[in-house]
Amino acid sequence: MQTLSLAMKASPDEGEALPSPFRRVTALGAIHRRGQVAVVAAGSGGGKSAYATHLAVHGKHNWGDRIPTLYFSADSDKVTLGTRVACSLVNRPLSEVEEKLRGNDPEMWAKVAEIDWVWWCWNAEPSCWDIQQEVEAYGYVNGEYPHLVVVDNLINIDAEGEAGHVQKDGVMHWLQQLANVTNAHVLVLHHVIGAYEDGTQPIPKSALLDKVAKRPRLVLTLWKPGENLLGVSVVKNSTGRASSDGSYGTTLAWMPERSWFQG
Repeated sequence: MQTLSLAMKASPDEGEALPSPFRRVTALGAIHRRGQVAVVAAGSGGGKSAYATHLAVHGKHNWGDRIPTLYFSADSDKVTLGTRVACSLVNRPLSEVEEKLRGNDPEMWAKVAEIDWVWWCWNAEPSCWDIQQEVEAYGYVNGEYPHLVVVDNLINIDAEGEAGHVQKDGVMHWLQQLANVTNAHVLVLHHVIGAYEDGTQPIPKSALLDKVAKRPRLVLTLWKPGENLLGVSVVKNSTGRASSDGSYGTTLAWMPERSWFQG
């Protein structure tokens, strides 16, 4: 047992805010913190991976340090995700960037090679054991655990052949323990039920597939209020304001063909 002050002093990095390039989201009090689990949910093609990769690649502390990240990309292949990341670095159309990468353009490949603070795992159906092994390997090589672990996405995590609320909640519970042990922020990407799959209206907390909102401290839902716009709703926030019906949020300028965000 410990007093509260001693416990807090013994874990100074616990709950530390990760730097975020999404200033408008941070202004709402929606902060990605170490030692906690967050969920970003949307329909298919709704911007989940774009949000997560932008956070991992462009998040930067005031003193210049990036976010040490381990990204589990079970939903996207190497070339697709890599091309999108490259687009976000140079703010050029996907077709142009893909052509340069396939043509072995040295400047474009040099840009991609600069992103050495993000490690990627491409297992299409990782189990919790697989995730644990990758996190431990990262810690062994780097001398510390990643500050950010992205799980893209929850439905791709092997739940021993089962599906549904009980199994997905079990995975979320395990990820909650992972965040606690490693002091990493675990960002889980997830889908929504069919009625909100088109993403043309704010998505409430109740629309998360398999009702997995119980474990995370922060839940954001993404939708498309118009062309080149991405709506971000804060539907759960244990340390700030939220509205479960999706009415509390903001809008980001977003050009999907360039993986470009503003705000």
